[in-house]
Amino acid sequence: MERFDVFVIGGGGTGSEVAFQLARRSDLRVAIAERDELGGECNHYGCVPTKAMLRSARVAAMARDAGRFGVRTPGVEVDLAAVRERVRRVIDAQSGEGPAPFERMGVRVFLQEARLVGPHRIELADGTQVEAARIVLATGTEPVIPPVPGLRELPVWTNREAVWEPVRVPGSLPILGAGAIGAEFAQLYARFGSRVTLVELLPQVLPSEDADAAGELTRALEEEGVRVEVGARVERVGRDEGGGFVLSLAGGGEVRAERLLVATGRRPAFDGHDLAAAGVELDAAGRPVLTDTLRTTAPHIWVAGDATGELLFTHVGSYEAELVALDILGTPRPRDYRVVPRVTFTDPEVASVGLTEAAARAAGHEVAAATARIEDNERAHIDGRSRGLVKLVADRSTGELLGGHIVAEEAGAMIHEVVVAMAGRLPVRVLADAIHAYPTLSESVRWAAIQLAEALEA
Repeated sequence: MERFDVFVIGGGGTGSEVAFQLARRSDLRVAIAERDELGGECNHYGCVPTKAMLRSARVAAMARDAGRFGVRTPGVEVDLAAVRERVRRVIDAQSGEGPAPFERMGVRVFLQEARLVGPHRIELADGTQVEAARIVLATGTEPVIPPVPGLRELPVWTNREAVWEPVRVPGSLPILGAGAIGAEFAQLYARFGSRVTLVELLPQVLPSEDADAAGELTRALEEEGVRVEVGARVERVGRDEGGGFVLSLAGGGEVRAERLLVATGRRPAFDGHDLAAAGVELDAAGRPVLTDTLRTTAPHIWVAGDATGELLFTHVGSYEAELVALDILGTPRPRDYRVVPRVTFTDPEVASVGLTEAAARAAGHEVAAATARIEDNERAHIDGRSRGLVKLVADRSTGELLGGHIVAEEAGAMIHEVVVAMAGRLPVRVLADAIHAYPTLSESVRWAAIQLAEALEA
């Protein structure tokens, strides 16, 4: 039986990074297995293709709006096949080499499913069994289909089908779930020409974001024709005589549509793995019980990336991959999620780090908050893009910056000024006194910081 020092199950971004880190830093015999495509969900079905589609959608919206800038354009038509072809090119540029980069570094690659069947034993899809001294589970997540009567019996879309299945833009598309995935698909399909209804059970879109930021995005989506239904519970889903989808809402409302996209969350993907035999325990929510260095209850097995069920971001997965590699190599470092940026890539983008104002109050902080409106920013008026805000949240008693929330065209880039300030525990006054170039959207970060610093110093 073949034996390895480390076997990584899952060849997405996190698993790949673990393998690369170990190969670069040690002489350990490392293997990695991937049942689908190297690069994983993010590269092939999530982050990369959706952002490429969002770029095409933004170009279409800009072309339709060109007359406002003195540029005349003929009618704008979205060629979905051409959009998808560009998506494929973008993906190929990221992961088109397949297993070659791993093999060049001495990592053994198995392009087939691998299942954990014992404490140290792994069974491959072809029946081969191997053993490993240490195992890393980077198995990612799978979509959660909510228990709505009728829903699981129907051919609904998840993010995968929404990227690759349609041969034409659907005439109408309700989306269940208004988190980042739902909001991004709502805007891109609306810009492609669908009549989109965004349905969310909780009281706001982007439920984990600051209420002020969520409100800005809601208004932006509604201005583009997206029907937003928050606080809405779907009681049943069925089909009509023509094969269309019918969503029955609590209170008597109804949504009829050609297709249906479900974006109601994701859960760790451990199906097929005998976790009990390996000594890996899960909590009541189905997430692995982990130490500060991402070890499971079986100390020779780690879980990293989306499979933790915690912070489902590719950049967090990369961070966790490094922590796992360090722990395997004997230089452990505990995980720290105090400063983790997140971005929803709508137009305008919604970017955040740290606590929302409501979360800060719930955590017991004496909160001070300040907001600068993007409509007061001269660069925004130059660009004709004046929707948005910058909101900073701090602890009034200590002066510590607790969170930042930005809604703007380039919010995903702008937020990192706040990320660095929080990571370095810089006083708010440092942000306020720093010279910012004119005319840039980042001036709004300084204006919010000036207001917040004055409030803290009052």
